[in-house]
Amino acid sequence: MDLVTQKTEENRVLIFSAAFIVIFCCSASAAFSVFSVPLQNATGANAAQVALTLTIYQSFMALFGIISGKIVDRFGPRMLMYAGGLIFGLGWLLTAFVNTLPLLYLTCGFIAGAGNGLLYNPSINTALKWYPEKRGTMSGILLGSASLGPLVLAKAGALLCEQFGTKGFIYIGLAYWILIWLVGWKMKAPEAGWKPAGFQQLAASGVTSLQRDFTPGEMLRTGKFWLMLVLFAISCTSGIMMIGSLSKIAQIQLAITPLAAANFVAINCLSNFCGRLIVGRFCDKTGELKTLLGILVVTIIGLFGLRIATTQMLFIFFLILLGASFGGVLVVFPPLTSKTFGVKNFGINYGIMFFAYAIGSLVGPQIAANAVNDSLGVHAYSMAYIVAIGVAALGILVDVIMIISQSGKKAIQ
Repeated sequence: MDLVTQKTEENRVLIFSAAFIVIFCCSASAAFSVFSVPLQNATGANAAQVALTLTIYQSFMALFGIISGKIVDRFGPRMLMYAGGLIFGLGWLLTAFVNTLPLLYLTCGFIAGAGNGLLYNPSINTALKWYPEKRGTMSGILLGSASLGPLVLAKAGALLCEQFGTKGFIYIGLAYWILIWLVGWKMKAPEAGWKPAGFQQLAASGVTSLQRDFTPGEMLRTGKFWLMLVLFAISCTSGIMMIGSLSKIAQIQLAITPLAAANFVAINCLSNFCGRLIVGRFCDKTGELKTLLGILVVTIIGLFGLRIATTQMLFIFFLILLGASFGGVLVVFPPLTSKTFGVKNFGINYGIMFFAYAIGSLVGPQIAANAVNDSLGVHAYSMAYIVAIGVAALGILVDVIMIISQSGKKAIQ
């Protein structure tokens, strides 16, 4: 390995590490339930009203993800790291001073969500551009940080809110702001046309299926984009339905305390992390669509098992399956989008594609809430499980259609 190649390898490792830390910070919303009671006390709102903050957060995250894609494709990621880090940190910091529900929606919902949108997609976009030879594996490692982030914030956030009340958000906001700025200056996209050593040989062997770069407009005019958008939304919905209500489900179904149920949330985060690492490798070896088919099958097995679980050990086993499979969904779509529609406009293209996650985040919890029947006691979520299984089965159908379509094109070629 010559000196230039070695320096490039070291540089892309540092850039990837910086992106890992940014995604770690951006995953904060997954631990939002930790702050529900303190925010209810501060605003006088009920749990459902406070929970709507997360929907607003994720909606603006998706919207600004599209905007950030346009910016990063034109001007590079470094400026977005500074702007996004400031806005994201400020949103969490200002949440410390809210005393009404509209203020909560503004600070933690709109401001923090917008900052997240400016950071999340550009970080993924930049990191994966440096690893075109193993997009799936690196996507899995990168998004694994989004499973570790909530583990840290859930514990640190609970301690801070116990000690300082909602004023604990000051320290959370400052920590995210400083951390993102400390690593953001390293974020830089490779030069146009850059390829790692040996990439041409890998491309010739079929590791990459990229044919040309699509503009956002061209992508939106393809039927494949709309199928992928629907598939992404469906794949997220079934997992979000159950994972989003995990603590309450465990409390009701297993008759345990909220403190004991928190352990199941931690187990889910860890299985989510492991699932992302495993799925990334499968994407590179078997392809994204076939990997997603396996994810949805495991999702159904996990959901069915949870529905009939009557002991904690059985519940944990199937929770690990569901957590690992749900974690893998977000790993599949960045490399699938870049392979299908090209790298040149990947920033804005994936920003548009990521809107499917916001759809799943909006629809999933609503379906779960409406499918609950409290009069059934420990079986209160029985129908919610069935609906989630049905959604995952629909995802399998769409995925199979795409696999057949892709195979047909290869056969014609």
